[in-house]
Parts: sequence; C-alpha cells; structure tokens
Amino acid sequence: MTSERDRRRELRDAYKAGVKRDEWDVLGIGREQLDDLLAHLEEKLGETGCDHSLRHSRDWADSRGEPWSELEQGLQASGGGCDCEVLANVDPDEQL
Repeated sequence: MTSERDRRRELRDAYKAGVKRDEWDVLGIGREQLDDLLAHLEEKLGETGCDHSLRHSRDWADSRGEPWSELEQGLQASGGGCDCEVLANVDPDEQL
C-alpha cells in the first residue's frame, strides 16, 4: 500500500523528469554533444575569455555540422546568452 507521502513523492519525481525532458528537447542536443560543447567552451574561454557573444558556441556547432539557428535558440532559452553563460547555466541535468 502506497502512503500519501510516497504518492506525492512519485508525482513530484514524475514532474521533475518531465521538466528535464522538456529542457533537453528545447536545447536540441544530447548529453554527449553538450559535454563536448562545454569542454570546447572551457578550453576557448580559458584562452580568450568571454566577449559576451556565442562566438565559440557557434564555432563548435559549425565544426560539427549542427544547425546553428536551432542551437542558438536552445542555448538562449536555457540561460546561455553568451559563451560564459552557456558554460555556467546550460545543463538540464543540473536543473531542479
């Protein structure tokens, strides 16, 4: 028999899982691609710093054949208005 507390926990967990799926859908790339993008940004920002653009993110997308306009929208919707914000804010698995 499931207690009311367990039922609420299950509902909360299901809600969080749905939100996480939605965030990944908005982003438009998967875990491996995001990890690769973040590693790229760590390297490039360590060399040049952030110029408050998505220049390095776009370079990454172009070099891997990712459609930039879709990725740009996903990054911005996920809190990444520039390369350093992508690095700091964009990871659906770290949300909630």
